[in-house]
Amino acid sequence: MNTTHFSGLDGFVWFIGVVEDNNDPDKLGRVKVRAYGHHTNDLSNIPLEYLPWATVMAPTNDTSMQGVGNFSTMKPGTWVVGFFLDAEEKQQPVVMGTLRGKPGSGPNKNLGFSDPSEINPQRKKWSGHGTLVDKDGNNFDYSTDKQHIESDINRLARNETVTWEGEDVSLAHSILQTKEDARTKEVPIANEEKSIGGMYIEADGKWDEPASTYAAVYPNNNVRETYGKNIKEYDDTDGATRIHEIHGESGTFYEIDHKGNKVTRITGDNYEVIAGSDFVNVKGDVNLTIDSNCNTYVKGNWNIQVDGNVVENIKGTYDQNVTGDATMDAKTINLNNGTKGAARLDDQVDTGDDPAGISGSDGSNKIESASKTVIIGD
Repeated sequence: MNTTHFSGLDGFVWFIGVVEDNNDPDKLGRVKVRAYGHHTNDLSNIPLEYLPWATVMAPTNDTSMQGVGNFSTMKPGTWVVGFFLDAEEKQQPVVMGTLRGKPGSGPNKNLGFSDPSEINPQRKKWSGHGTLVDKDGNNFDYSTDKQHIESDINRLARNETVTWEGEDVSLAHSILQTKEDARTKEVPIANEEKSIGGMYIEADGKWDEPASTYAAVYPNNNVRETYGKNIKEYDDTDGATRIHEIHGESGTFYEIDHKGNKVTRITGDNYEVIAGSDFVNVKGDVNLTIDSNCNTYVKGNWNIQVDGNVVENIKGTYDQNVTGDATMDAKTINLNNGTKGAARLDDQVDTGDDPAGISGSDGSNKIESASKTVIIGD
């Protein structure tokens, strides 16, 4: 055993460098890093393919074994800090972390220490990078060179205003305006109508999807955004704490504000399967508005208890098909706003004499025939 050169005894050689490749053929999450001082930016001297694969260090809360743990990769163009396991040969680099900053220029595929694909750093339009918005909502599209000076920290975390061409403009994340533009408004509430002289006039029973309560103050908003536009926020801003998660490409999201209110918007279809029982207790009102059709299929019994009143406003036809018996028990039943009571079999017709032919030959004043399928209680 060589007791002179092994990790921990042969010195600690560290480096700062730039990721140039993340497509690890062994899918171990490794990256290729061009290290300052150890490599040159001359690609003819040290081509990309000659750079060794660097192992990426994970935090202690990540098991990093047999699929257990977290995985995300650094993009080419990312600045990193690390060390060499082999201080002499420098062929076994380890990346310990990334470095944020304000990029001074864009990528150059002809030089090292840059993204060979010339993608990063870029104008990340989905993040709002490269776009300025004034107080009236007008966009200022500033140059790529100026854009690269912007901080690498996500705009949702910074929530800042800068001066551009003599005017205060917002460096707002574009997802904020995207969500606002897609808000659903003026959803009608069922039976919010008034009857005036038999005519139904629609009242103002409507509701709007609440706007986002985003009001982050740096450095309290913890943000994670992927290159696929997916975002998670855990905002600890005093008086404006939030939890927010959005699928950036479709716009489906949920957001919980500091008061505990939750807004969910699903831009596609929603499926929910519950293998066991489902218990729901709503302590306030429930307003359900369906813009299309509703089909409800109950394979067992359906029990409904209403302690108050029931109002049904059906503007089309109403069909009920009951294969068994149908029972209705009410103090008064009024069909078609009638004013005359229904007659039943054996009810007294009048108090006069029974004319011939009305009640047969029994001499009574009673109705002697009636429906056998519609029964009225005693």
